[in-house]
Amino acid sequence: MWFAPVLSPTTVDVAGPLGRARGEWVGGRAEPGGRLIYYIHGSGYISCSPWTHRGLVSELSRRLGRPVFAVRYRRAPKYRFPAAHDDVLNGYLWLLEQGHRAGDIIVMGDSAGAHLALGLCVQLRELGLGQPAAVVGFSSVVDPTWQLAHAHNKLVWDQFVSARTGRRITQPYFVDADFSDPRLDVLRAVGPDLPPMLLQTGGSEILASDSQHYAQALRGAGGRCELEVWSGMFHVFQMGYPRMSEARKALDSVERFVSGIDAPA
Repeated sequence: MWFAPVLSPTTVDVAGPLGRARGEWVGGRAEPGGRLIYYIHGSGYISCSPWTHRGLVSELSRRLGRPVFAVRYRRAPKYRFPAAHDDVLNGYLWLLEQGHRAGDIIVMGDSAGAHLALGLCVQLRELGLGQPAAVVGFSSVVDPTWQLAHAHNKLVWDQFVSARTGRRITQPYFVDADFSDPRLDVLRAVGPDLPPMLLQTGGSEILASDSQHYAQALRGAGGRCELEVWSGMFHVFQMGYPRMSEARKALDSVERFVSGIDAPA
């Protein structure tokens, strides 16, 4: 479902620090020193693209008054772990290479894209690089083994996906992957050095448990994480804007969160 109107994109396909940096600017091209959003789309590591999420990205750009760079990463089954993670890191490093400061970047993602966003923070820690100003996750995948979702599956009726189906969808990307890798096991990689986060999830989706566990773990480790569980809502319900009042209110909350991040300390 696209929003109206959709902002015109500017395609990026250039040499980056770790290979080709691909994606698109939506809402104009950010200038160094200006604030921007780095958006990572979801869909189980196997499908979708910046094109499919351009409506949501356009609305975020309008609401937050800043350009968005939506990264295009390699997907399974042709490409396996860590291809997508490498591309997401490369896109972030490319932004830094262009003169953008880490503190001016807010990373956002949905579903598997949110998992990539959390993994990106772990990679930046390992590289000794600056963390983004904040992270916003919509219906985040936190546990790529889907064990948390499987346990939660008994408590909700998710019309979108079951834990078994979710694992089957994502498995082509994780073939031969070690799930103890901190880029994947983001739950165990929490720490007070991670940026402040806002996690939104639907109350009727099996992945609600993922966000709940992550928020609890990050807070327990001394980090900041705001958790919103939207009663009766489904996977990435924010895509339902502008027809759904809950989606509008959820994006209103994103605005408030980002305003708080932008406010002087």
